Amino acid sequence: PVKSYEEDGKKIAAYTDFTTWKIPNRLIFMAVGCYVPYALFSQMAGVQPAVEPLGGLAAAALLFVVGFVFWALKLFGAGDAKLFFPVGLFLGWPLLLPYALGLIIFAILFWLALKWPLPPTMRLTAAGVRIDEIRSSGKVPYGVVMVAALIACLIMERISS
Repeated sequence: PVKSYEEDGKKIAAYTDFTTWKIPNRLIFMAVGCYVPYALFSQMAGVQPAVEPLGGLAAAALLFVVGFVFWALKLFGAGDAKLFFPVGLFLGWPLLLPYALGLIIFAILFWLALKWPLPPTMRLTAAGVRIDEIRSSGKVPYGVVMVAALIACLIMERISS
């Protein structure tokens, strides 16, 4: 049950960022709060690969600092920078490189999706209208890219172990 809450929190953050360009603090706190029982459960149950709390904390701190620098340079919104903290917790140290590669891949895919014309059937949908708003504003909901890369990275880790 803990994992489903954690996944719901990620999906909610991506959806909220896509629809409003904001990731509320409560979603960040919810994701961090879900990590604690998730880590405890995986340690007690002997789930493989085991969660390494110190590695997760180190990865979270590093990603948060990177996010803060991007925010200070006005490349990220504050919510995107804060979202890096719980992402780092769930990834842990060993998955940082695959996550960085996933970020690059999903950022390119997102950029291409914004450049390609929408199919006529999608233009009048809520998602199509939002994509047009994103295109015209020049603002990017990076939380969508971050969450997509995180989910892909965690799935690949589970498949390979």
